[in-house]
Amino acid sequence: MPNQLSQHRNTPPSHGAGSAAALAAGFSVARFAHGAGSDTVKIALIGCGNRGTGACRESLLAADSVKLIAVADLFADRAKASLANLTKYDELRPKIDVPDQRQFFGFDAYRNVLQTEVDLVLLATPPHFRPDQYTAAVTAGKHVFMEKPCCIDAPGYRALLAANEEARRRKLSVVVGLQRRHQSNYLEGIQRIRDGEIGEVLFLRTYFNVMGGGRAGQTKPDGMSEMEYQLRYWGMFAWLCGDHIVEQSTHEIDVANWVMDDHPVRAQGMGGRQVRFGPGNGTFWDHHAVEFEYPGGVRLFAQARQQAATWVQVSDNIHGTKESVTLGSGPWGFGKLTPRDLRRRREPGANPYQQEHLDLVASIRGDGPYRCEGDYGATSSMTAVMGRMATYSGNLVTWDEATQSEVRLGPQQYSLDAEPPVLPDADGSYPAAMPGITKAW
Repeated sequence: MPNQLSQHRNTPPSHGAGSAAALAAGFSVARFAHGAGSDTVKIALIGCGNRGTGACRESLLAADSVKLIAVADLFADRAKASLANLTKYDELRPKIDVPDQRQFFGFDAYRNVLQTEVDLVLLATPPHFRPDQYTAAVTAGKHVFMEKPCCIDAPGYRALLAANEEARRRKLSVVVGLQRRHQSNYLEGIQRIRDGEIGEVLFLRTYFNVMGGGRAGQTKPDGMSEMEYQLRYWGMFAWLCGDHIVEQSTHEIDVANWVMDDHPVRAQGMGGRQVRFGPGNGTFWDHHAVEFEYPGGVRLFAQARQQAATWVQVSDNIHGTKESVTLGSGPWGFGKLTPRDLRRRREPGANPYQQEHLDLVASIRGDGPYRCEGDYGATSSMTAVMGRMATYSGNLVTWDEATQSEVRLGPQQYSLDAEPPVLPDADGSYPAAMPGITKAW
């Protein structure tokens, strides 16, 4: 099969100059025509984990004419499991045509996908890889759905900015998995704020406090390389996910940026690792509390926590001179409703996971407003990164300092037998950032 695991890329992602150079090579300025005039939108899934599989299902349900023709993942077992999951649904099975020759595995699998006649790629690999894969997709003239966060460091953020500029130039459609931007109660709430119902915004409070991370406690199986272990359990390692303040709280931070129609100019905060330490807990912290300051002095107080038996709260709260409003509560912004509950709702805008794919396909086909969401996807992701820089370092960090940082999270070489950027001690525990010591930007 093409591109087996042994065929790996030995150079680190470019995250900047190389990405910009790739974009400068250029293709036609004309808007990409899907399917060479056909109504069919051919899609490919890059990153076949749970969220990628869910995104693929929602993309396939976005229109009768959407068809899955290729998949890519670092690991063959995950790609096979994703296809097995998708093909068990009667309504999806006729829309899936992925023979062996269009199943790609390894670090360069996404490049193989981009050489197929695909119109739209779904990027759901670990966030570390997002900037380079997005750049490659735009360079290849593909429309894009990419999961959040879109970057986990400043070099990645700068690569996103260059790719976004090129995507707009080519009129490529781009949607980011910040589904609250497609969610009816948030859209209505933002409009109320824009109409002046709460008066001038005084301050904001956001929470992404949950009882634990789903990947915690998974120790390395015997015989597995350290690099493979970290890649398979990427949600425990900051170099792959950005820490949970980036991987999860980007949702709430994005809402604050949306309300303010801007990004913060500085941040300071604190946090640490109180309960999630030892083997099976990776490198990131279990709590963060950040004070962001926007132009004009408005503050956002953002909490993020993953600790068992603690107060659970996920919400977006805006305080104005006239009144206060909570735009959404619960992990999905609909109180106690679960993703399964949301996916059963049929009224327009009630299922934001489905709505974002409906909006994307409509943009691609010209049946709805043109959408190119990479700008706020990049900015909100970088805002969360700035928050991590503040907590990890224990120092005040400005937007300019954060975005101009040359600190890149990641290894020097990509292969399953290469050395990852962090290694465990003799007990299997990993190092964590130390405020006052860690160079965070």
